[in-house]
Amino acid sequence: MVKYKVTVNKETCIACGVCYSLCPKVFEAGEDGKSTIVPQFRTVDDPTKSEGIIDESLYSDVVSAKDSCPTGSISVEKVEE
Repeated sequence: MVKYKVTVNKETCIACGVCYSLCPKVFEAGEDGKSTIVPQFRTVDDPTKSEGIIDESLYSDVVSAKDSCPTGSISVEKVEE
């Protein structure tokens, strides 16, 4: 199964909430209101970024959130296994 790494750049995130409105299965508001990957998928969460690994079933929703992010703070990369 294909996997994807999703990264939120917390330094450029403005806490607008678009990503967690569009894709609440993957994104949520952190303590500071900025986007973070939900614990189920999270692999890294520090002051500068939140990363997680998702499977193909969530890919289209995550890309919609990425494309809607006004600051371009979300990136999605295919993970080679």
